[in-house]
Amino acid sequence: MKKINVRNIFLALGILGFSAAFVFAGELVEKGKGYTIYAKTNLDANSLVILSKITDTKLEIIDTVIISENGVFNFEGMAADESLLYYITFGTTQPPGIPVVLENGTRLNMNVTKDDSYNVEMTGGKYNSQMLKLFKIYTGYENKMAAFNNEVAKIDPASATEELRAETSARYNTLMQGRSTDIQNFIANEEASPATYFAIKYLFNQPEPKLVILGSKVMSAQLPNSSYTKNLVTLANSYGPTIEGAMAPEINLKTPEGNTLALSSLRGKVVLIDFWASWCGPCRKENPNVKRIYDKYKDKGFEIYGVSLDNNGDQWKAAIAKDGLGWKHVSDLGGWKSSAAQLYQVHSIPQTFLLDKEGRIIKSGFRSHELETLLQDLLD
Repeated sequence: MKKINVRNIFLALGILGFSAAFVFAGELVEKGKGYTIYAKTNLDANSLVILSKITDTKLEIIDTVIISENGVFNFEGMAADESLLYYITFGTTQPPGIPVVLENGTRLNMNVTKDDSYNVEMTGGKYNSQMLKLFKIYTGYENKMAAFNNEVAKIDPASATEELRAETSARYNTLMQGRSTDIQNFIANEEASPATYFAIKYLFNQPEPKLVILGSKVMSAQLPNSSYTKNLVTLANSYGPTIEGAMAPEINLKTPEGNTLALSSLRGKVVLIDFWASWCGPCRKENPNVKRIYDKYKDKGFEIYGVSLDNNGDQWKAAIAKDGLGWKHVSDLGGWKSSAAQLYQVHSIPQTFLLDKEGRIIKSGFRSHELETLLQDLLD
């Protein structure tokens, strides 16, 4: 549903508000023992700058400062946990912002300029050179995606030909594949650091299993005692049943009519497992695209097995009718506690899994642009 935009990478994180207890660490630090951030910027004087620590569930505000009249801001503090990820934002905790690694006893020098996006140079600390490389990779693709989205917005869907749709889909997939490849190369070839964890955990709608597994191996070899390494190893070990190439675990839930429909009953067809819900705005926005693709390929051996994370059966059925979704639907009306969602480790929706005719997982975590290209290769 979403345009792929790195500015949205933290929208899923809960943010602690300004009522949180700030740690004004600069008052507590013995000179030279903690961290220092010194930055020059072209942003407006007297603007608010926020330093937050990144955790797996939220951004925790650590300190705030104001940009001086001569375009300078600085933070001083003591990092309770050294070599962890932090995030600098401007005016609000919402993205866009700048990820950094803070280490006690180091000074991070930054130059931050803003035009259409942030341009950053920074030196200092053991790991920020890797973070800067990663920052330039993903902001480069963000700019490319913004240009692509602007072009797509000018296309009239009613008059778009199949050729134009296919060309647009191919361009989108090329961009996304290039982004994934460049990030994978970064993980494989750069020295392991908190930037490795950031790349895997926060630059995708859901962490890609192959990158989690790669990152866990790289970080285990180089940073075996890091909390980030332990998190990746735990996540990698949890993938078992839903990793690409594995047989899709069985789902056997009730249809809107009250009958039971097993996923395995669709063997012999290419099947899209689509986790969604009536209350999920991104899912509903994606439905017209999925419906168009379904209509194109349903007679060529393609089926959709929609798994709803609704709690309310009437709302689930009404959404199916309103959106005209003519494929297979099941749910246990368990919401996020749905047995299927837990089995497939679904933590955000929409979430997708494409199965081959034998029931093996070909790919997961994609949107309709990529689905169409995959089906062209499999069924055309």
